[in-house]
Amino acid sequence: MPATPAGLASLRLLAAVCILLEVGALPSRQSGFRCNDPDLSYPFTGETISMSVIAFITIIVPYLIIWTIETILHRDDEYTIKKNKLLASARTAAFIYRDYIYVAVVNLTVLEIIKCVVGSPRPTFFDLCEPDKLRTCNGSEYITSYTCKSLRFSRYLKIDSSRSFPSGHASLSVYSGLFLAWYLQRRAFSWHNRTVLLVPLVQVLCIIYAVVCPLTRMTDHRHHWWDVVFGAAMGFCSVLYTILVLCKNFSQPAVVSTSDISSSDGNNHQSVRRLLSSQPRVVVP
Repeated sequence: MPATPAGLASLRLLAAVCILLEVGALPSRQSGFRCNDPDLSYPFTGETISMSVIAFITIIVPYLIIWTIETILHRDDEYTIKKNKLLASARTAAFIYRDYIYVAVVNLTVLEIIKCVVGSPRPTFFDLCEPDKLRTCNGSEYITSYTCKSLRFSRYLKIDSSRSFPSGHASLSVYSGLFLAWYLQRRAFSWHNRTVLLVPLVQVLCIIYAVVCPLTRMTDHRHHWWDVVFGAAMGFCSVLYTILVLCKNFSQPAVVSTSDISSSDGNNHQSVRRLLSSQPRVVVP
């Protein structure tokens, strides 16, 4: 995503549309249902992983991890003006995070639009909505027009009862989990580093999150299995685009260290300056 006023304005617009769709401020379609459908008759028991947890892990955690890794990788040299290490690494992390959050917002906006266009009932639809036609319809009659009469749940949950397809939790968890796992592999993992066991541990946690969160959407009966599969596929395609196209597989240049330069024979101050002013080398873990 270009770091321009137009680019930032488009990101804000997408985020605003996404929020309006999520809270029901924009109209959405209500799909019909069949009377006594067992797939829509599960009781609502809450969520194992709430939307606030998903938002925290998707928005906050990636930047903290990227900032930490870039701070560790950052190296100063004696021929450049000394800058605050945390500030310099935060700036580097911001470039990676910018591409990450841009695709996350686009992915979520597309997902919300699909939810509103399809209007698929959730497995807990009857419990959350309590449609007025449910008591009078017979057998497997298909109802297309109804009104939610539930007084036990909020307006948001009643609107959300018809937004099952696709799963936003699955899409965002797969996106953020796989993004961080691959970022750590490219930027932090090394067989010769003392963190050779720590980095894989964090990667495993990221992958577990990407797998367990979508599964909880089915065990909580918040989504049908096809909602989760499609949402996970959206997250997987989004992370491929972010890593390979926007982030160039995390092959950004690193600052040249004087410790690397001093180990070469015949180097003098003039050659060091020429080296530092030339194209930086690319670090390939």
